[in-house]
Amino acid sequence: MRTPIVTEEEVVVFFNKHRVVTWEQLTSHFGIMRQALHRKIKNHSHLTSLNHNHRYLALKQFIGNTNRYGFWSYKGIIFSIHGNTARTIPHLINTSDRGLSTRQLEQITSVMCRGILLKLLKQGEITRIRESFDYIYLSAKSEIRRAQLENRGLVSQELLVEAQTPRLPEKPKEIHNLLELGEGDYLLRRLEIVRRVKSEKSQAQVARELGCSPDTVRNTCKTFEKHGAKGLVITRKKRPDKMTENMEKKILIMKAKHPKWSPEKIGKSLRECSYDISDRSIRTFFEENDLIDQKKLPAGHESLQCWDVTTEGHVLGPRI
Repeated sequence: MRTPIVTEEEVVVFFNKHRVVTWEQLTSHFGIMRQALHRKIKNHSHLTSLNHNHRYLALKQFIGNTNRYGFWSYKGIIFSIHGNTARTIPHLINTSDRGLSTRQLEQITSVMCRGILLKLLKQGEITRIRESFDYIYLSAKSEIRRAQLENRGLVSQELLVEAQTPRLPEKPKEIHNLLELGEGDYLLRRLEIVRRVKSEKSQAQVARELGCSPDTVRNTCKTFEKHGAKGLVITRKKRPDKMTENMEKKILIMKAKHPKWSPEKIGKSLRECSYDISDRSIRTFFEENDLIDQKKLPAGHESLQCWDVTTEGHVLGPRI
């Protein structure tokens, strides 16, 4: 069966007619994949909903009047002209006179903000200061933050502001020459273990002298006998820095089949299928994409539902 030909104009007309749509509606109506549809609207600024697990889409050119925060609501679905939650929250904080608490941000956006606030704080996008039993989130820009503290009467406590900046991973120093190793380096220590044992000292005595376990002495000597000095160099397989797209799809499909499964249970199931993935990587993936099942908000807020994905790994949103 041939893929139907869909024009950019047809997709835009569909958005104009329905105002708010989902990827599921688009793929079902036009009969083409999400990637192809995304290319059709790449020249049109599109927004994803802040609530309902980002399920709904709208073209910016067709949204109605926004409130003072730049939000547009359509049948309880909330969109922000500033972008997704990670872009909207820093904007709200930077434009506030006194900073905003967690509760205030959740009332404005109608979504749970604690997880994304911690992520933004870790990235250095925002700062915070404790006031009474809550945190007040402030701008990362020093001039704006100082004005916010002055308006709260907290300028004298500026040193108490928490600001975390991302740390760059340190690249381990490469060893080019044995003589470059320091006294405490592991390789010299392992060679010394072998030397002392070869000098007819018992393994237990060497362990006492060097302050290590007998198992360490025994394993070091065994490795030396089998592989020589080269075998004493500890080599570890470097894990990939980023999860592959194929692995992301497998995780999303498994979550769709088993909505109540935790990241740890999904990780166990994938490892049983010989996939090398940690529980922490899966949990981080869900947190970064706002896909963790969230608790209900206080009365008056939108409730968040379980989300769903297609067999290709595309997130569709909550089950209705």
